Amino acid sequence: MPAQPISSNLPRPWQGGTARRPGDGDDAMLNILMIAENISRNLSGETILPYYYLTHFLAQGHEVRVICHERVREQLKTELDAATFARFAFVKDSLLQKALHRVSGLFPHRVADLVFNQLIQVLTQLRMRGLARARVAAGSVDVVFQPAPIAVKAVSSMYNLGVPVVIGPMSGGMDLPPAFRRLDGPLVRLAISGSRSATGLLHRLIPGKRNAAVLLVANKRTRAALPIHTTGEVREVMESAVDLGRWQPRSSDPALGGPMSFIFCGRFVDWKGISLLVKAFAPLARTGNVRLDLVGDGELFAEIEHLIEDEGIARNVVLHGRVPLERYIELLHDAGAFVSPSLRECGGIAMMEAMAIGVPVIATDWGGAAQYASRDCAILVPPSSQADFVDGLTAAMRHLASSPELRRDLGRAGRHHLEREGHDWAVKARTVAEILGDVSRPRQAATSGQSATSRQPAT
Repeated sequence: MPAQPISSNLPRPWQGGTARRPGDGDDAMLNILMIAENISRNLSGETILPYYYLTHFLAQGHEVRVICHERVREQLKTELDAATFARFAFVKDSLLQKALHRVSGLFPHRVADLVFNQLIQVLTQLRMRGLARARVAAGSVDVVFQPAPIAVKAVSSMYNLGVPVVIGPMSGGMDLPPAFRRLDGPLVRLAISGSRSATGLLHRLIPGKRNAAVLLVANKRTRAALPIHTTGEVREVMESAVDLGRWQPRSSDPALGGPMSFIFCGRFVDWKGISLLVKAFAPLARTGNVRLDLVGDGELFAEIEHLIEDEGIARNVVLHGRVPLERYIELLHDAGAFVSPSLRECGGIAMMEAMAIGVPVIATDWGGAAQYASRDCAILVPPSSQADFVDGLTAAMRHLASSPELRRDLGRAGRHHLEREGHDWAVKARTVAEILGDVSRPRQAATSGQSATSRQPAT
């Protein structure tokens, strides 16, 4: 999985600070068992979410144990202090999983992801369930929390564990904009249809989500995509957020004293719309002193490189590939605007981090960008057709390049929007911890009652 080191600057309250200790407030300390196959500061997308939950739950004074995949073991070992690393347990791939991974390489990336990777993930889930059952049986677990994968159709094996299970916040159930449905070829569309149909059967066979105490969903679209016959409570909590305490507003607009630059950060896959961004940027590159920074990598990296050459704009585009977090922060602070042309983006962490430091945003008026931003704090371009979308991106970039006042106003409005809507990890982690407390409190009371009974003198 390509690195996307945009969210790694996390607080580390287990090394000191103002963490709440048990007994400091009305909320009792929780013993949380967190299940997340991938958890990392440096892998892409949703792998950062459980990292934030771990960080903030520990800051709140809760006890947290984590079960994840061994692929992140060495990275976590170097990033964490010994006491925090000791909180983790790891599962390994079986021979069957390794064989499925080799076969998946014979198919298009999207098919491999929808079919083979889902099967591999199901097998991993079952192995994680064994560790979870053992941990619960050993005692000292109030609630099991599974924040990832965020895909609403993904199967969860966390059921019949003996404690309440909370899953989410989930997102997904999302299609490409109507004008871009043909972006997926026939084989991919068949795989999508088959995968969605098969998950109904899988959820009956592996009923983690159907039996969960609480399912957290990002929006009504995700709620509608939940497995049928779920028995638990469904609550809406957006899955993405940003650490507003760490991503502070920058002091000035770099475009005032130099060339206008635009930045993109993410995986190089077709639905991220990078080729459309390059085409939209080309007219500006041919006529002005502008730069486009592309951060990230993926299966389309070479194709994007060739497209840049074909457009004749290589002098104006920098393909950075993977970069350390510190370097990305420098690039983001030096950018005149952040551009997210994604066509199937459920979340929006990268966009929100740009908003947090006051970088104006251009994004697709679809999916996560339309949910986490608004027209008063970003330029949202409708994906009505490929030609109109490319023209709209070009017009938006031109507008920002020529208007320092608009850049300033959107930058300020973006930060204000995040604060107003509560898109802060400190806020989100408290909200989720309260939900975990709600479902575990009856069990804590029952356990406490049993302990008190056991201490009564015999008569």
